[in-house]
Amino acid sequence: MSKSEDSRLSVYTSEEIGKAIQKKRKEKKISQKVFAEMLGKSERTIQKYESGEIAIKVDVLKQIANELDVPWYELLDAQTPKVGIITSEDDKYKYQFHTMSDVISALFTLTLIKDLSFSLSISKPPENPEWITSISVNGKDEGKYNADFCLFMENWMSKLQQLKDGFITDNQLEIWKTETLACYSNGYFSDILSQSLKRSKENGTLKKESSFKVIHMASINEDKDNIVD
Repeated sequence: MSKSEDSRLSVYTSEEIGKAIQKKRKEKKISQKVFAEMLGKSERTIQKYESGEIAIKVDVLKQIANELDVPWYELLDAQTPKVGIITSEDDKYKYQFHTMSDVISALFTLTLIKDLSFSLSISKPPENPEWITSISVNGKDEGKYNADFCLFMENWMSKLQQLKDGFITDNQLEIWKTETLACYSNGYFSDILSQSLKRSKENGTLKKESSFKVIHMASINEDKDNIVD
């Protein structure tokens, strides 16, 4: 999801998300009782979701969107055109992809990492009937993490195929993603800043990471600092 580094993001409150869910449910002409049965929840839980009494976790939001047969982002305030997901309690967000410029900036950064070596290639007419560009990583190259990257890509492609073939669920894929991120979280690069962060973590001075279990819906149209769980 995208966000600008200088943007001040405000969050959707539980009440706003709940109202959006209620709106979609009513559009589908589904009662709270029937909806509760569809989700395997109690009717009182649905009431709490829609009133904003309790926060909604990522997997639950996806389940709700699935039962309502809508993309999850449609469960947001229709008046807010740009939305992001905050997965950290800090207001210094890591990833920003609002424009092609953001994507290109990320690619520039990737190809500058010394511990992960990339190669670029292009083929186009008249030499090749297709116009194809690629960024590739050689698992046997000298980059410290090249082999790890290739192993990750191999596993990722396998998981995506398993999902396509129906051997795993979306939720199982999300669990694998979380486990994979945790597995590589100690694979620090050799630059000074990365090693400094590594020492901070080892000394117990690094801020504890978010659990990624609660979804925070963020809008760049307003200027608020609080994050509501």
